[in-house]
Amino acid sequence: MPAGDLILGSDGKFARVIGPWAREKLHYIQRYCDTFNTAMKDKWGKRTYIDLFCGPGLCADEVTGEEFDGSPLIALKCGKPFTHYFFNDKDKRAINALRARAVSLSTNNINYFSEDCNDVIEHLLEQLPESSLDFCFIDPTNWQIKFDSIRKLTKGRRMDIVITFHTGEMKRCAHQPPDELNDFFDGADWQVKYKEVIQKGKREGSPTLLNHYKQKLKSIGYKGFDSDILVKTTTGKHLYYLLYASKDPKGAKLWHNICQTTSIGQRRLRLPREYEQ
Repeated sequence: MPAGDLILGSDGKFARVIGPWAREKLHYIQRYCDTFNTAMKDKWGKRTYIDLFCGPGLCADEVTGEEFDGSPLIALKCGKPFTHYFFNDKDKRAINALRARAVSLSTNNINYFSEDCNDVIEHLLEQLPESSLDFCFIDPTNWQIKFDSIRKLTKGRRMDIVITFHTGEMKRCAHQPPDELNDFFDGADWQVKYKEVIQKGKREGSPTLLNHYKQKLKSIGYKGFDSDILVKTTTGKHLYYLLYASKDPKGAKLWHNICQTTSIGQRRLRLPREYEQ
């Protein structure tokens, strides 16, 4: 069962095969959804959850086959729920499976899309409620999301975002990057900074990539950044970071608080300061 494949789950609907390390990512998403709604329910009457790569809602561990909730079901099952949900996945099989699973949760205001993550932005903007507080989870398999799409989606909105930031794959192709990676960074200037670091003999270029992207986010109004979470394989290989950003520094405090404990209850070590500029 290669990671990313869709297989039939125990309920007869499609489930997505993922690596066991993905549970760490989902642990923080679950905690943030709960904390976000608990803290903001009396301050914001409209709270939206947006998932641009939502999948079918059910995951299957590629090693053990064990099933567990993916990000959309996690968001739908919050003790204090969001008021509006927006789910997108390019694979219609995933969306149909998620739609079927969500029926039993009796949650109103769920909107489904099956489009490319960049093409769906215009349709999302037509349906997002006015004067809402938004949380958007952007979980690509590499760098499918263009920065310009994030710029359009977040313009004029109070939207916290968490992005799965694939530094491992980025570094592997940095010597000859595809055009899509330049679109992810909103230009090719990241290449200059990255090459300068490598030429200086520094083998670890992840802080350069992360901090360059944060500077781009700052240019569109983001102020609060805290605790980029490193996700590794079971053998310790670096896969990606969860990059959090908010237009309100108070949002970063919420993220900081929920990130102090790992999925197995251990105290999480803070990354070096060069990752958090």
